[in-house]
Amino acid sequence: MRILRSRRAAGLTMALGATGATILAARRIIPAAEMLLSDAGPSVPLPAPKANAYVDESGRSLVAVTTARDPAEGVRRAIAVLGGLERLTIAGQRVLIKPSAASGIPAPASTSPGALEAVIQLVQDHGAREVLVGEMAGPPWHDTTVRTFRSGLLDVIENNGAHFVDFRYDRWVTVPLGDRARIMKRVTIPRSVYEADVIIGLPVLPPHRREWVAPGLALWPGVVHPRTQVAARAARDRSRAVAEINLAFQPDLLVLDASSVWGEAAPGGLVLASGDRIALDVCAMAVLAALDHRPIQRGAGSWEEVYIQAAVAVGLGTPQPGRVKLVPDPDRAGDPLLARWLDDIQRRTGVTAG
Repeated sequence: MRILRSRRAAGLTMALGATGATILAARRIIPAAEMLLSDAGPSVPLPAPKANAYVDESGRSLVAVTTARDPAEGVRRAIAVLGGLERLTIAGQRVLIKPSAASGIPAPASTSPGALEAVIQLVQDHGAREVLVGEMAGPPWHDTTVRTFRSGLLDVIENNGAHFVDFRYDRWVTVPLGDRARIMKRVTIPRSVYEADVIIGLPVLPPHRREWVAPGLALWPGVVHPRTQVAARAARDRSRAVAEINLAFQPDLLVLDASSVWGEAAPGGLVLASGDRIALDVCAMAVLAALDHRPIQRGAGSWEEVYIQAAVAVGLGTPQPGRVKLVPDPDRAGDPLLARWLDDIQRRTGVTAG
């Protein structure tokens, strides 16, 4: 009798365990299915190209370079060195800020709270009508709000009067990409991204450098519909697919905070800013190469990376080193760390400082 009761108890335990596993699986599958099957929204025109506001008198794309251990200070310095937000029309506009927070892992794997707060406050100081901060966790069953909170960014958004947008619950629009796209013929994006007057991206260096993606380009698949994400990941030429996704919107400013980087021995202290996606990513990938101690390829090393070549092919920014100029922070002229980073970037990209 005891054996029979024991077997019944074991059977009940297994049944309950199976039921729990089924419920857990359903909690993941149902939201994923809802997202994948959600309405792609109306078709809208491809946005008109924007001129890069951050160029010199000869039309070269500028990349500001500064050093700081405090992210807020570094971001403010980099934007000032680049020419300030005065070069953009901020007053009375709706500004969308896209940080990197999908992983839920705090900085440096995500945008630092100090960097985000500095940008929110700057655009508010310049008279923005509305400040939106948007993100979407990768797999649809992950809670974007929870991950943004874990990264320390949600408190910053709420405490500074900005509005958080979980793109999963935004309305969608579908943008045909035109003749430059050969893989992603159309992309579905949140309406808040499509209708933003000014877009600012805050990418980070990838925490695992074996991923070797261009940080600025890799920031934006996090704003596209999960079906678009699936299609891009499944593409044979993933670098080209990521580049084509970027045709659906154009950030006005990108600020890369590498004031601290993943890995205890890695020297950070660097902040870059640019209005050109390719120019910023070429320099960022030179930084990644330096952190990984990859052999120096003088002149065109970063330009030969597949993500950069794909971005050049679809026209996301400047196509050659001669069309880019590094702008060192004059207030950090005596900083040996800044001198080191400038030397590394110039040798690995062929871009010169002016």
